[in-house]
Amino acid sequence: MRRALIAVMAVFAVFAGGPAGAYSGGPTFIVTDLTTTCASCHSSMQREQVRVEKEALAAAMLVEGKHYKAIEEGRGGYKDLSPEERQKLLADVKLMDQNASVTVTAPPSARPGQEIQVTASVRGGHGVVGVFLMESDLRFQGRPISSDGWVVVGAPRIWGADGKEQTKWVDSRGADLKKNLTGVLIFDQESDLAAKKFPDGKVAWTLRAPQAAGAYPVAVAFVYGTEKASPVGRVTTPSGAVAPRGGGLGPSGHIIFSTVHTVTVR
Repeated sequence: MRRALIAVMAVFAVFAGGPAGAYSGGPTFIVTDLTTTCASCHSSMQREQVRVEKEALAAAMLVEGKHYKAIEEGRGGYKDLSPEERQKLLADVKLMDQNASVTVTAPPSARPGQEIQVTASVRGGHGVVGVFLMESDLRFQGRPISSDGWVVVGAPRIWGADGKEQTKWVDSRGADLKKNLTGVLIFDQESDLAAKKFPDGKVAWTLRAPQAAGAYPVAVAFVYGTEKASPVGRVTTPSGAVAPRGGGLGPSGHIIFSTVHTVTVR
């Protein structure tokens, strides 16, 4: 367990060293089926995400204690901010959270082997955001939708805040690899806190239904950064990259899940 934890932290340390930082910058070179288990430093926005975890772990993951309190108390990367700056940053982060949302749409039923479309609509975040299609809304135990008998048919279609379709993420896959990814990144999502304008995004997957009859849960996780949208929440690293005030391993990346949708295969 200790070795696994060290390995995970080493990967995140790589992210923290440059523009490939946590989800405020996105792990842009890990072009595979990402899930929320990879974002161990992020803050959970809903208790339901960690409902099966021990109480101590669940409480430690929730945004109120993991992120908000760290800003309020001036811990870590926030220690150099004045009380007024911390209040400003906390207000900006909470505004980001109040305007972040994710929904999933899918048909209520399908025949075995039938192709259906599942669409995720997201709002909020800043820079690069992550959208993951999963078989549950559990942060640390949820798996990609393909683990539950579904087959992703072709590459997902992705639209950013400008309404234009993006192919940057799927085009980053190796030339000989399939592009039917369950997790995607959306690029160039910009929030304007002063104007209270927040970016929209959309991802559409074509899925082939499982062969076995049954009720299949479908959920979407939305992973987004908060601090870099705030003038007091972003810092420039020696390498010239813009990082969140709390650091690449800090809790300023947040995770929110959609309501679980059930597709009945019969």
